[in-house]
Amino acid sequence: MTLGRVERAAILAVAIGALLIAPFVLQPFGVTLLTLLFVTAVLASSVDLLAGEAGLVSIGHAGIAATSAYAVAWASLRGFDPVLQLGLAVTLTLLVSLVYAVMTMRSNGIVFLMITLALGIVVYGLALKLSTITGGQNGITGIRRPPAIADAKSFYLLVLASFGGVSALRWTLARSPFGLVLRGSRESETRMASLGYSVARAKVVAMLLSGAIAGLAGVLIVWQAEFMSPNVSSFGRSAEAVVMVILGGVGTVLGPLVGAGLVVGAESWLSSYVERWPTVLGVVFIAVVLFAPRGVVGSVRRRAAEPVTAATEGRGPDRRPGEAESAAD
Repeated sequence: MTLGRVERAAILAVAIGALLIAPFVLQPFGVTLLTLLFVTAVLASSVDLLAGEAGLVSIGHAGIAATSAYAVAWASLRGFDPVLQLGLAVTLTLLVSLVYAVMTMRSNGIVFLMITLALGIVVYGLALKLSTITGGQNGITGIRRPPAIADAKSFYLLVLASFGGVSALRWTLARSPFGLVLRGSRESETRMASLGYSVARAKVVAMLLSGAIAGLAGVLIVWQAEFMSPNVSSFGRSAEAVVMVILGGVGTVLGPLVGAGLVVGAESWLSSYVERWPTVLGVVFIAVVLFAPRGVVGSVRRRAAEPVTAATEGRGPDRRPGEAESAAD
């Protein structure tokens, strides 16, 4: 049974309403956990923008997020106005994202992955070495959120709005001409180049957009924890974001949120009962890859489209065998 537009709109409205009233009915721990979930989902969305549209898997995006987070942390300690903090974060995020873009615009596949991994490690190394700025291994303490979002409820609503804005951007991008160029480049770069498109330029723009989302995640990370350490830029953070994307479903708007829910839920709930909870999460990851290779959201969407596919296959003898399946995708 498939849902029509009215039913989907009603479900979406109920879900948004529930999320909006959540901080007023949940205990403080629940609000904190939900906030962490959406912050993590924003970072995963930055990775999924590249992976889903351009087929480029970055395993160094935590480095971009950490750059933005360090900018806010450094400026906050020196008493900068929140606008100046954000201005510095935006500037450094764009610069680092441009470095990522220039270094990777001629690559794809495993080469792209390895370059982003190396860049992420460089950021992590700088975070450790530049201790006069970053605090080194001890990190930066004493960070305070802007007064307008100082309380947990207001900050949660800001994080929720941020994820909503990122999701709307990704939904629009996927249906834009630029999104078609990225998907065309993912399928065949030589064909797109022969049609007159600049694949390298498209990759640069995509990296800048993805980096901007990662920078937003960095700001939210440091405001939530009110503490900053090199761990934010570590390989583990980048790899965790990739795992979330795969679990939720590559190229789906809600996939990063579902994947973040699985990882954050395992870390907060399973860790209370199972000492080696990462092992359990690893088993879940393997099961998803084996039995739901499209991820949770992708598999659900696929199953929901199957009745439609079956119905359209019987409309006439002139339909080619692969048309119904490609339409469902």
